[in-house]
Amino acid sequence: MDPLVIFEDKASSNDGLLSSSSLETAKAEAKAVVKAAVDFAKKSEPPKPTLAKDLEYPDAPDTDYNLKPEPSEEASSSPHPVDVELVKERIAFLRSRSEDGTGLVVGDALNLAILEEMLRDPKTTIHAEDLQAGSSYDIPKLTQQSFGPLRAADEIIDEGHFIGKALGEGMNGYRPIVELMNSNFGIYGMAELSSAGNTYATTGGQFKMPLTVVGAGGTAPNQALGAEHSQPFHAYVMGIPGLKICTASSAEMAYGLAKSMIRDDGPGILFLPVKNMKDQKTPLNLDTCLPLNKCRLIHEASQKSVDSNKAVTVLTYLHGVREATTALPEILNTAGGSDIDLIELHSLKPLDMATIRTSLERTHKLIILDESTMSGGVGATVSAAVSEQLYDLLDAPVKRLAMDDAPVPYASSMEKAVVKRAVDLQLAVQQLLNYQI
Repeated sequence: MDPLVIFEDKASSNDGLLSSSSLETAKAEAKAVVKAAVDFAKKSEPPKPTLAKDLEYPDAPDTDYNLKPEPSEEASSSPHPVDVELVKERIAFLRSRSEDGTGLVVGDALNLAILEEMLRDPKTTIHAEDLQAGSSYDIPKLTQQSFGPLRAADEIIDEGHFIGKALGEGMNGYRPIVELMNSNFGIYGMAELSSAGNTYATTGGQFKMPLTVVGAGGTAPNQALGAEHSQPFHAYVMGIPGLKICTASSAEMAYGLAKSMIRDDGPGILFLPVKNMKDQKTPLNLDTCLPLNKCRLIHEASQKSVDSNKAVTVLTYLHGVREATTALPEILNTAGGSDIDLIELHSLKPLDMATIRTSLERTHKLIILDESTMSGGVGATVSAAVSEQLYDLLDAPVKRLAMDDAPVPYASSMEKAVVKRAVDLQLAVQQLLNYQI
């Protein structure tokens, strides 16, 4: 039976809420509201065909987040007590480590960015497991002790649950951050991430969705974490509209990208290299937000190698940066004078095709060292974009060094057959240089 009819019967019964005349009046008012809405829809022009794409991101991909104004005095007044002395002491300590040249590891760089942004904007919140203890890499360290349990929530082991909480906060004027101990666990929040990516467009731009998800992930050679902890989650989320997806292999890049992503009015995910979180310290470019839509040229091939047609463009990200850097001396020492343009893909989506074009105009050859599977991976997307948009610049087919379409084994002897590494890149460079049509 129609539940509305049941409600009407109950509401108008002897012991109901409404008299018959009151019920009829309410029904007439409801019908009038519905009719007005229908009349409005019929009179309105159809939305322009490009509206969905126009509403993909609240903030344009080329936004300079250094220019984002600080919250107004009214907006910056927080109802939650803040231990200003404690948070400023932690910030000063981390900044001093950068300024004196000691440098910071990736986790500490993220911690500094988050503390600075939470202090800058009292609407910024954070969710993480083991948050009070700093989680696995100290990313949320001292957030709850500084900002209290409402702004810094120590979460249960249920990623879908607290990503969903952050989703609600983002729709209600807050600026939530979610830290995942391992980014692969974001799989349990896929529905929530999909909603986050679609919200701005599906509400016609009425609801912005500031949401920053950060997590260590990727697949490094000799990772020994097994299949469940080694999945290419960064590839899984690339098909969700509205998400900005970034990677950082160093503390400097993690700091600058995190600050930008937190200030962005749309949802984004920042992936970090799970096996390189604590083993390399670098100084930071303090107080600087980095663009969310750019690659970074790490090493430029010599002009001599370009002139002799011995240069190759290499695109990679996360652990692939270290593998490519490791392979570089051997590539340079190879007889014949080979060299590479080594480019780190900081932005997986949107993709920085301009930087890739500039490199291919010099080298005309491309290798993608990819931490995702051959099918449906990041390399597949990048290769397709290059083949469609930059085909005339290629002297050889794009070469993808991707993971096999197989679960990542725990045993290193098996893993070598699945996960590509420095030695694979060295061989691929020579194969591409020897390619003949």
